[in-house]
Amino acid sequence: MKNITRNTEVISVSLPKEMVIKLEKARETKKVSRSALIASLIDKEAEELLWEKIYRKGRAAARKLNITSEDDIDRILHAP
Repeated sequence: MKNITRNTEVISVSLPKEMVIKLEKARETKKVSRSALIASLIDKEAEELLWEKIYRKGRAAARKLNITSEDDIDRILHAP
């Protein structure tokens, strides 16, 4: 007998009825399963967290290099 390996995991989530109604409306509009919709929302959240990290690092670099404008960036990029 062949073993089948799942690449998914079943989880249980409790939501207020109002949220379930919103979930179902979004799911029906996008014509996807609940799982697919929730997975896409998680992906979007993870991407947003990544961009927040990138912005924080950018702001720190700007402070360190005293960058306050695009002219400052141009000056740094074209410095001899």
